Amino acid sequence: MNSFTLSQSASLCAKNEYGMSKKALSAAPRVIPQQRTERFAPLITTRKASTVCVLSPDRPVQTTTQPAVPLTPKQREPLISREAVQSLEAELDNGESVKALRRFNDILANLSEEKWNDRMWMVWNELAHNLESFNPIFTAVMLKVQCTIGHSDYVRRDECLRNLIQPLAGEYGMHNDEAMGKTHRKLFSEFYTSCTGASLEELLEAEVPTPNSQQLFACMMRDVSSGGQCIDGIEQASYALGYNLAVEYLAAYEKTWLLDSFRSLDQRFLQQQKRDVEWMFLEIHAIGEPEHAEIGHQGVVNFVPKAHEEVLRRAMLDHDRDFAQFYNRLADLLC
Repeated sequence: MNSFTLSQSASLCAKNEYGMSKKALSAAPRVIPQQRTERFAPLITTRKASTVCVLSPDRPVQTTTQPAVPLTPKQREPLISREAVQSLEAELDNGESVKALRRFNDILANLSEEKWNDRMWMVWNELAHNLESFNPIFTAVMLKVQCTIGHSDYVRRDECLRNLIQPLAGEYGMHNDEAMGKTHRKLFSEFYTSCTGASLEELLEAEVPTPNSQQLFACMMRDVSSGGQCIDGIEQASYALGYNLAVEYLAAYEKTWLLDSFRSLDQRFLQQQKRDVEWMFLEIHAIGEPEHAEIGHQGVVNFVPKAHEEVLRRAMLDHDRDFAQFYNRLADLLC
């Protein structure tokens, strides 16, 4: 398998959203998920440092001439280490969702033209609902952290929220120091039309049920809104942050493998159907999701107490279970 070099990644990130041609996008090297979070590093460096750095360079430094401010018990409580979080992420690399995503994409990449015409519309319908369903989840995660006001340390809470809001804003085309771009729903609509020749609005107006995406959405909202049934507010926020990290981490696999699958379909019959595939939606996500996973990781290590490691693990495995079920059901639709 090929993987991005730092220079390739920087070049693609600089161009894909800002003038790179469809032909160039479709020929771009694949972004293949590798083991653990090291695979994110080349992609993270391509965005401006302000999107990842969460500590202000102007923050005052204590000197011996200044009276030390006593630390509260909340501030003294040790935070979870990056190494511990990476160990939890490694469990996802070998988890149920990765297996389900591999199964789905193996079927999709080898889908016959007949099944593409007869069955793929059901998957499109589910994916359209699923795409938007994550935004309420991101919002609910932020609310869990915000609601620890008066119980969690202000600086830790503030830095955590600063990380969390960036991926959510990106869903609506907002990025630091950049002009407003297209929303991800708009990009998905353009991608759908370029692959099918039909309007996404027509598909959605038919109001065909999306039971698989709706079930996943219900599970996600139940788990995040309840904070994993934890009683303590900070523990609930820790659960929500673990859930959010699993969402972003697994999305890196999801979007890069979808990009591979659609490139296979493009070579096999979409070009013969005279489809000029608009790759922007998948290309942006193939680059952006690893960055979002790193931002989610940073939010965790900025806020979650070391004592909540098992809470994090439970949250991540809860999403792994439900996301795997969703993609296994999508695979069944194509069989």
